[in-house]
Amino acid sequence: MKQLIKPIAVILTGTILLAQAKVVNSSKNPVKVAYAGIQVENVNPWAETELQNKLSAIFDGLNPKQIIRVKEVQLVARAQVDSLFLNMADAQFQRVADQTGAQYVFAGKFKNVSPDESRIMIQGDFYRYNAQLKSSYRYEVLKYYERMGNEATVIQTQLVDSIPSAANPASLKQVAMVFGTILLVGILFMSLTGTNVWAEGNGGNGQPPVEN
Repeated sequence: MKQLIKPIAVILTGTILLAQAKVVNSSKNPVKVAYAGIQVENVNPWAETELQNKLSAIFDGLNPKQIIRVKEVQLVARAQVDSLFLNMADAQFQRVADQTGAQYVFAGKFKNVSPDESRIMIQGDFYRYNAQLKSSYRYEVLKYYERMGNEATVIQTQLVDSIPSAANPASLKQVAMVFGTILLVGILFMSLTGTNVWAEGNGGNGQPPVEN
């Protein structure tokens, strides 16, 4: 009986994961994330556009229903966003959050500080504001422009992917495929366990069991 515990536990774990995935998919109150954009000083327009695209892409993994993009934020909270870029303080972030209904607000402010005109060095801060806790997390940036792609990936990992319940949940089809794989593995374990029990009972030079 003990040999069956592990494979049964595997199957039960898969069932629990499937149930949790359904709960996430059926959630009626997902976390709302507002991206107010970035401000970049002392760079050519092409570099500013590319940097805006790199940082906007860090939200691509979120559920589209949860993310409020820059254009929409500007439509509903232009005055609050303008004030935010004048003073990146928690009070200004809160006004953007109140106006957009978001639980998290992201924004960044950068400038080129390179003394070499042939290279661009980006310095500044990217913020994640938590409207519930009324506090912000500031990620400091000091990187040559050509390394900002890697820096954007780090920002995504630390500031975006860590938001509770904000990641785009797997579809039921994907969950079903994972569960099917877990189920097959569990059955395989059970088969192998049964073979081992049979071998231990009758193999080798041991005497067959005798009833009393």
